[in-house]
Amino acid sequence: MTKKIACWLCCLLFFGTGWGQQESGKSQPAKNNADTAAIQVIDVLFATNDDCDLYINGEAKGSVLKTDFRYLKLAPGDYRYRVKSKTTGDELSDVFTVSEEGTNEVFLDMLYVIDEKAAERTRLQNAGFPLDTATQNKNFAGTKARRTVLTKEEAQKETVNFLLSNAVLIKGGSFTMGNNRAPARDEAEHSVTLSPFYFSKFEVTQHQWQSIMGYNPSANKGCETCPVENVSWEDAVRFVRRLDSLSNRKFRLPTEAEWEYVARTGGKDEIDKAGGQEAYIKKTAWYFSNAQSKPHPVGRREPNAAGIYDMTGNVSEWCSDWYSPGFYKVERSRLNPAGPVTGKEKVIRGGNFKDYVGDHFRPSFRNKRTPASKSNEVGFRVVLSLSE
Repeated sequence: MTKKIACWLCCLLFFGTGWGQQESGKSQPAKNNADTAAIQVIDVLFATNDDCDLYINGEAKGSVLKTDFRYLKLAPGDYRYRVKSKTTGDELSDVFTVSEEGTNEVFLDMLYVIDEKAAERTRLQNAGFPLDTATQNKNFAGTKARRTVLTKEEAQKETVNFLLSNAVLIKGGSFTMGNNRAPARDEAEHSVTLSPFYFSKFEVTQHQWQSIMGYNPSANKGCETCPVENVSWEDAVRFVRRLDSLSNRKFRLPTEAEWEYVARTGGKDEIDKAGGQEAYIKKTAWYFSNAQSKPHPVGRREPNAAGIYDMTGNVSEWCSDWYSPGFYKVERSRLNPAGPVTGKEKVIRGGNFKDYVGDHFRPSFRNKRTPASKSNEVGFRVVLSLSE
């Protein structure tokens, strides 16, 4: 990718676009003067392949055009940029460093982002997942036959059917749960065998919660396809019981053994194919570096090898088990373990949009909260036993 970008920049700078010409009206690096001599600043070149608006550390810096480049004067240090395509509205955000030595160039690869977002939308449509409201309104504008407002009963039926149709069959099997090298010392390794079960492809969304429960508790409101959050473990159980009464099925929260088993699908090979742990997290998770301090619509990052989305990031997820730091050192339940009989805190699994510590993205990482506590970092997904 780096070589490709470098070649692309060279072609634009010296052939056919005027980038290599010193014409009046073109953006040129400003010369140092008395006003900037006191503080060392560096000329940083910004180039793009699609017209976009540029923000650096939240401050608007004007536009960068595909037919031209921009120079900005910045002091040495670390920065975060955000750009928004003038064509599609798609956004790209990343960090960059301005150094005192060498060439400081930032390439804003908007066409890659636009293509990736278009592929995501196609994949979601093919999977039967509803697009966000704005996209739905655009796609179905003028289609009078489509009902844009569902009755309460219709919305509930739609949610139940969606959860059932997007439940992925996870084949049973045995694996080593836990990690003896974990710093918290609450992940004692032990062998576990699980029966087959159905695991929800997506985290429960705000729209689904609203349709079933009649209100939206989320802190990140205004995003129907974002995961519902700010719900306690007790709230999640009430949602599940309501689903049961509407569907005549037995939904439930996953056990932490089931959650870890699904998160480990693909193992080291999956991570190696992605280019290593850091690359795997970037592809599959909304986390500190790319989430812009908020959850995002479910299913927008790449799924894991089991076809499950957002296991690594977006929001952390409630599990059914009570938490005990030493439970698996003493009680080595082998078949479908459900954790301690009682306790004070419930298990939470998975990283979230605020996480930046690599340890939190491990499949075996354990967290916990009291059953009544709520956080905008925590949501949940549902499962079904095979008999259901």
